[in-house]
Amino acid sequence: MQGELPQPRKKFGIFLQAPWDRAYKGRLDDKMYPHDPIVPREATAPREAAMGPATLVVARSARDLVERPRRPAPAHREASLRSAGVPVPAATTDTAPAPGRAAPAVAAKRPRPFAEDWSAPGTPRPPTTIANPLEAIATATVELRPRALGGRFARVPVEDLVGAPQVEADFWGGPDLAPDGSEVAFAWDRTGTMEIFSAPLVGERIFQLTDAKQRSVWPRWSPDGSQIAFLRDTNGDERFDVWLVDRDGEHERKLTDAPGLQRWALSWSPDGSSLLYTESAGKARGIFVMDARSGKSRAVTDGSYSDFEPRWSPDGRTIVFSSRREQDLNIADLYLVPGTGGEAVRLETRGGAVGEAIGARWSPDGSQLAFTTNTRGHYEIAIATLRDGTVARVERPNRTPFDTTDPVWRPDGRALLYLHRQDAELSIRRVFTASKADDPIADLPGVHVSPRIAPDSETVAYVYSGARRPFDAWVREATHVEPRAITTSLPGRVDPEALVEPVHLRYAGEDGLAIPALVYVPHQEAIKDSAPPPAIVYLHGGPTDQHLRRFDSAAQLFANNGYLVLAPNPRGSTGYGRAFQDAILKDWGGKDLGDVLRGVDWLVKQGLADGRRICVYGASYGGYLTLLALARAPQRFVAGVSVCGIVNLRTLYETTPPAMRKGLERMLGTPEGNAELYRDRSPLTHVREIRAPLLILQGANDPRVPKAEADQVAQALHAAGRTYEYKVYEDEGHGFAKLPNRIDALRRTLDWFDRHSGRS
Repeated sequence: MQGELPQPRKKFGIFLQAPWDRAYKGRLDDKMYPHDPIVPREATAPREAAMGPATLVVARSARDLVERPRRPAPAHREASLRSAGVPVPAATTDTAPAPGRAAPAVAAKRPRPFAEDWSAPGTPRPPTTIANPLEAIATATVELRPRALGGRFARVPVEDLVGAPQVEADFWGGPDLAPDGSEVAFAWDRTGTMEIFSAPLVGERIFQLTDAKQRSVWPRWSPDGSQIAFLRDTNGDERFDVWLVDRDGEHERKLTDAPGLQRWALSWSPDGSSLLYTESAGKARGIFVMDARSGKSRAVTDGSYSDFEPRWSPDGRTIVFSSRREQDLNIADLYLVPGTGGEAVRLETRGGAVGEAIGARWSPDGSQLAFTTNTRGHYEIAIATLRDGTVARVERPNRTPFDTTDPVWRPDGRALLYLHRQDAELSIRRVFTASKADDPIADLPGVHVSPRIAPDSETVAYVYSGARRPFDAWVREATHVEPRAITTSLPGRVDPEALVEPVHLRYAGEDGLAIPALVYVPHQEAIKDSAPPPAIVYLHGGPTDQHLRRFDSAAQLFANNGYLVLAPNPRGSTGYGRAFQDAILKDWGGKDLGDVLRGVDWLVKQGLADGRRICVYGASYGGYLTLLALARAPQRFVAGVSVCGIVNLRTLYETTPPAMRKGLERMLGTPEGNAELYRDRSPLTHVREIRAPLLILQGANDPRVPKAEADQVAQALHAAGRTYEYKVYEDEGHGFAKLPNRIDALRRTLDWFDRHSGRS
């Protein structure tokens, strides 16, 4: 051992590349696209069937054609090169052969390799696809006939369809992601009423944090992640109070106790010391800041205007909000106000055009605002760069004919996530602010809303629903390609195949305008005979809303019981451009009602429904159109159901909350200046023309369409001797939040239609 030579201390290894920094990885993400060179036959078969067998080539052959190195063309291929359009220099000779003698053979010059002779003509690149002639391409036909499901069909009980819980998507604030990105909080009606839940993104645990048996929504994590602020009302009255609950759900604390006030848009200050929200105050809605410890609040704006969607700047010094302060109420601008209060400064984002700037979000460094605007004919996202409290530049990061809304910044500030609305579906997409590269984040068929981004800028939590799956909390993690459901709301005893996937189509409306609609075609087993089934025209509320490809328990219940359901999006609906949405300004119950009636005619003409058994159903503004449809076209319908429907526009204006009164002024003007319009477009004016039996459903605590509206139509129907039923839910407001009431309301609705359409 003593004679052994000393061993070298050097150890050999391999060189490793330096770890990727986040920015470099992001730049690669912008440019990299998945490409699988191996295309299985079963994967390409549908496309080949649609486009023709000559469209595709075998993947390996295509790869060889594309990747084979191009070589200089040899002399004997000169003719083929010319035929391919490749220029070839003409041959020249120094001397001509003597007459009668053959030309001496000239040895062809061996071409040099392409790498050495860059001037040599290359072999033309053969095409890898062949375009079909235009006449061979046709629009796919839409199947609207009932199809047989076989043994998988089953009647789904009302309790199972209506009782399927749903995660609150976005109307009441949506979910919120913990500051460290490890846990998501959301409102879920798994217990029968909306309560606050939380779930870690890793694992399968879900924790219920509240159990008040009253609607609890709008959860927002404190910046230190120790507690959650949320809103709670009583019996659906929308008089929300601000509450706090610990992260473990052990302790709750009520911060406000001012009955009769509506509060919305709850958020924490960046330092966690106070809460920001809007409150019905003064003539409209003001912005308030509350101390999170004492519960003392102070006004930031006085409520003289309709102020909404306030958000803190990253440094906590400034608040941005939207407000309608111009005489033209179709204009909404962004304003900045100090967090301590003071004069609000308008930001010039419209360039003098009439339109809206809403939903502003601060960039992580506070130098920019992302927002939604509609000044160019449709909703689109925009970015305003700020300089000394004013707008230095406004840019639109993407160009699309479809509505894009609700931009959200990634924490690294490099990109925005936004909602893309197309053909009654909403997907989540991402656009990078520098490169403008745009790609989908979540785009399953259906509705994706409320994206919340974790600190790593890649993990995204959101809420998703398909036509046969209720709204659930989902997450797309940074290291995973496929999204994963956090909650599962559809009961296991309900087979999704027994439900119906609606078809999105368009029919000719009142003046020939294309009217989009969803059609739910019942399965063959749900129809009692071979004759065309009865139909229900299902009208949405709003009116600035739309039917979406989401889980709709009413539409599914009707289709499961043999009704064809037409869910139109008449003019006035969102999602189809500004002109379409604004077409009902000062025309409620005009051309939008005509669009609905043309839809009935289209159903009958296409042979899809029995014209003698057409029913109509709607809630809120949909209830308003239901009442007008029954009065203006009494021969078209055999029964109707109005849920919280508007009856008298003048009394609605006098009794609805101030912020909603401003909405009526924007849509119809004031009653004083438009008395005849208010009278003629009120269903109460024409209620004596109603002939079909009518079911009226109403919440006693409804602040939007007060119970007095339903009382008026019930009294008028009684005086006219018409057939009607009137049901009031004493512990409900606008729409029904409690499970027993939702089940009862839809059971009554189905029984009413069965009784008067001859199905019972």
